[in-house]
Amino acid sequence: MKKLFTVIAVATVLAAGVFAEDVTGGVDAVTGAASAIGEVANVSETLQGVWFDKKYNCNWQFQVNSGSDIFCVLKDADSGTVIYSFNKNNVKNFRAEAKTNAFTISWECEAKNRIYKFSKAISSDTDLELDIFNNVYQERHSAKITYVTGQASVK
Repeated sequence: MKKLFTVIAVATVLAAGVFAEDVTGGVDAVTGAASAIGEVANVSETLQGVWFDKKYNCNWQFQVNSGSDIFCVLKDADSGTVIYSFNKNNVKNFRAEAKTNAFTISWECEAKNRIYKFSKAISSDTDLELDIFNNVYQERHSAKITYVTGQASVK
């Protein structure tokens, strides 16, 4: 039992570098609404880095301690052109949760008619599982996006 607990504890510490959760409640930095226990109170401390989506040749860039309201930018991988910036004014229902096997963050963007979900398995693998659901066309894009770097700027 002690070995199992140790393995789980080590896996949690490894995964914490990519995701962090504030379970104290507070104000959701994305929506400005009061958050319940288990919701992220500060998006800027949730995720940092760049992940590459091979299917659409784009990079998902998340920023820790950003000086702006933007917390995620989707960019063309070749040109660096911004495809879309996610910020506290254009997303709702931002959530983060930790389960026994993964950490997950998700949000809805009405302007894009999509629900975005990023999951990180509790392992040494730094890649993310991406799931995007399009509400209008009832289409889903699911892919494993590969970790590029921990240094990102959404400005």
